Amino acid sequence: MKIQLVGLGNVGKELCELIEEKRELLNSLGTNIVVVSISDSKGTAVAQNGLKLKEVVNYKRLGWQGFRNYKSGYGALDAIRDVESDVVIELTSSTPNGEPGLSIIEAALKKRKHVVTSNKGPLVVAYKNLIKLAEKNNVKLLYEATVAAHLPVFCMLDSCFKADKLLTVQAILNATTNFIIGEMEAGKSFQKALNEAIGAGWAEANYSDDVDGIDAARKVVILANALFEADAKLEDVKIEGIRNVGPMIEEARVSNRKVKLICEILKEKGRLKMSVAPKLVSLDDSFATVNHGNMAAKFRFETSKEVFVTAHFTSPKQTAYAVLNDLTKIAL
Repeated sequence: MKIQLVGLGNVGKELCELIEEKRELLNSLGTNIVVVSISDSKGTAVAQNGLKLKEVVNYKRLGWQGFRNYKSGYGALDAIRDVESDVVIELTSSTPNGEPGLSIIEAALKKRKHVVTSNKGPLVVAYKNLIKLAEKNNVKLLYEATVAAHLPVFCMLDSCFKADKLLTVQAILNATTNFIIGEMEAGKSFQKALNEAIGAGWAEANYSDDVDGIDAARKVVILANALFEADAKLEDVKIEGIRNVGPMIEEARVSNRKVKLICEILKEKGRLKMSVAPKLVSLDDSFATVNHGNMAAKFRFETSKEVFVTAHFTSPKQTAYAVLNDLTKIAL
């Protein structure tokens, strides 16, 4: 299976390492991966017979100096158009308008190439159009990693609950805010907890999307569209972040509860109600066990009732694993 990788940031590098680390296992599953191109924002490394991934990552760190397979100025769209492949893995950064990921995914689907992505942006702004484009061209668009890294959401619901009706979703989907709230519950101020989150690598220097609930809201939109066949947009989500969560944490301390930034999707009178907001949860609530940078989701079904899943998130390697797992589905 010939792969084109677009985006060589933290997740992209981890994916390259995972492919090499698990190559023997992947081969035993019938997933023989040959990476024929890797694009970053400045150009593309190309080798139709396959790139040596460790070599590529090393040259990336050196700014591509001396790497003969790298074509500066030869972008991802050029490579998708010119290079023969089966799958495009799109790992560029999420943006409000979905670009450049949106154009990359569209180009790949139009070339009848399967797509795996961890990028929320394109799915937030054009989910239905992308799904229709994939169906029209008889290829797959998989996006498990967009919502909660390796936490099983789409794959679990698709495999285990085909004959049940999903009623509501509640989730903790932003590891950064969960980390910050935990530090504040330990007695730190919001600013000190935020600084520690940045220092520990949980938060980016540009942290507003996390603490203001925007990142979590984007994930709510994807869930609503994928699980409830909605046509939701970011503006449809009621959003409250954690900048002013201090008094709620004090209230939780007095009442022996915890605070969590809860994403929620439920139906009221036939319409979806979507929200992201900090909420008080009792200590016997399953969400109270989701601490540090962990994430979780609670699904309520008509027949199966409540199903709760959680996952320990430590690094971009878990996100890379979700991408790799999607890749194995295409190979099957």
